[in-house]
Amino acid sequence: MHYTLPGHPINTFDEEWDGELNLDYFEPFRYKSLPPKMITKLKNVDKSDPVTSLLWKKIQWQRTITNYKCIATTLKVLENYEQINEEVVQCPKHLIDIAAHLDSDPTPHFNSSYNWYYAGNGNLQTVCIDWVDYLLHSEFNKVYLSEFNKNILNINPEHVAEYDCGDENNILETIISSEHITVLRTKCKIFILKLTKIIDRITFEKLKCIKSELPYTSVAFDNYHKNILYITSLDHKLSIINLDRMKARSVQLKAKLTTLTDNWNSVVSSEKLFYVHAARDSISIYDKWSNNVVQVWKNLRKITDDYSCNDISVAKHFEGTSSLYFGTDHHLFLMDLRYGPRNNSKVVQRWTHGMECVPTYLQYCKSEFCKDLICLSSQWCEDMCVVPNYNDRLIRDTNNGGVTLPYRPPNIRNTLYGARENMLCLNPYNPIDSRICTSITGNLILDQGEKYDILLQNAFGDISCHTLFPEHLETFMEDDSGESLHKWSETYKTHDNDLEVSSIENIAGVLRKLRKMPKDHRINDDFQNQKSIFNENEIVKAFEEEEIDIGLKEAWTADVNETRVNESSNNNNLYYSDDESHSNVENTEI
Repeated sequence: MHYTLPGHPINTFDEEWDGELNLDYFEPFRYKSLPPKMITKLKNVDKSDPVTSLLWKKIQWQRTITNYKCIATTLKVLENYEQINEEVVQCPKHLIDIAAHLDSDPTPHFNSSYNWYYAGNGNLQTVCIDWVDYLLHSEFNKVYLSEFNKNILNINPEHVAEYDCGDENNILETIISSEHITVLRTKCKIFILKLTKIIDRITFEKLKCIKSELPYTSVAFDNYHKNILYITSLDHKLSIINLDRMKARSVQLKAKLTTLTDNWNSVVSSEKLFYVHAARDSISIYDKWSNNVVQVWKNLRKITDDYSCNDISVAKHFEGTSSLYFGTDHHLFLMDLRYGPRNNSKVVQRWTHGMECVPTYLQYCKSEFCKDLICLSSQWCEDMCVVPNYNDRLIRDTNNGGVTLPYRPPNIRNTLYGARENMLCLNPYNPIDSRICTSITGNLILDQGEKYDILLQNAFGDISCHTLFPEHLETFMEDDSGESLHKWSETYKTHDNDLEVSSIENIAGVLRKLRKMPKDHRINDDFQNQKSIFNENEIVKAFEEEEIDIGLKEAWTADVNETRVNESSNNNNLYYSDDESHSNVENTEI
């Protein structure tokens, strides 16, 4: 498979490195995960996946073009093409049909294997209002605010507030600032809203709506200057909006534009002096005050193993650091953004994530001491990996290593397989296989003390949860994901028709070839049970006369499926410490 492209984690070494790796270069990831569980109720059953619908329309359009070309070649229609004058031509109707179909392209600027319109921050965010936690999540053309209990992972199905962007305006990206400014990106519109609380009611207040002829590619808040919003479009045009004054400044980013097709790009910033522009094949640093280019990095093809398919698809500038993480088709990179007259920004670390689809979402949270936990996911339901890394990696001695391989937790399909092994989720009228494979539109990672919860939302609004826990807690973790998925799927109903017999195969030919078995034919004689060579009555008599240890009698007379335990013998192997600081029960040898 193409996604199994080999590659090894790498990092930069000093000039004195002799090529050897220390024993601590690779560091194990001491966390595990149970199969994910669904934590929301089923909804939007009668709708189609908006992420894959665009891909399907494009594929159908391209297939029709291919068929038209084959027919045109076979019929030699160009031989009948004649230009009468500058304004009039005579040609077969087939050429007119081809021209009309070319003009009906559903997405003229899109020709990719994944839906990059949905790439970025995703449609799942958390927000705290008056010490109460809420979940901000978008589905189709609506955004919702719902009460969220982090401790028990409970999402109230009754929404606190909602906002409708109108028909044909599916929400592609949702972000929220510390001032509760909510920004929704659709294909050609940007909605700027504000969460306001009046008495006990929370509502979305519309502040501004921005329109564009070309599609937008990303929206992001400046993590240093909190009142600044960055909006990028397909032609590498950046709009810098001051949210306090609601005024915008337009900047044409420096880039060589050969085509607008699949021209995804994004701007992020967590620094006081500069912002970062991530394009398909380059990372550019711009000065905030002059908007001039400070540095351009274009060495992506020099640090990847596959030249043709490693375009940048997601980028995240960690707040308060000079670390920029960005992902490509096969790799995750860490870039040191520090630069000066003699030193330029450079990539210092690389991982091979092994995902089957292009990564589109990157989230992180603080992990153990001096570590960050990075969560990388794509739009495919099986694609998600977790990478821990030291947050001081930029100044850390790279010769000592500390590199951890990406960990891929079980996915929702593993949950389904496990449930069916236990005879669950087997409704033949409404199978949920296609439902759980709905495209992912957002991810979120939550720090829960010793554990971490990773939420994934699909295009229908279903939210699943992975729980990462330390290895030493594995014996205490209960896996009820199969039962949870079965309960969740009970309300899934796509149609009312019962299964009917549509046809019956004619097996008369098989029946005619059958022959009657002779009576003297022996079948499976080798597997017949042999007569026991032991006389059970003699063994029972031996127990009664105490010729054999009486303790073995229970094992002899017990049923095959019955396990007999002598509780008194267990008590002899236990003692309780007199020390009050030890409350646990320990085993001793007798």
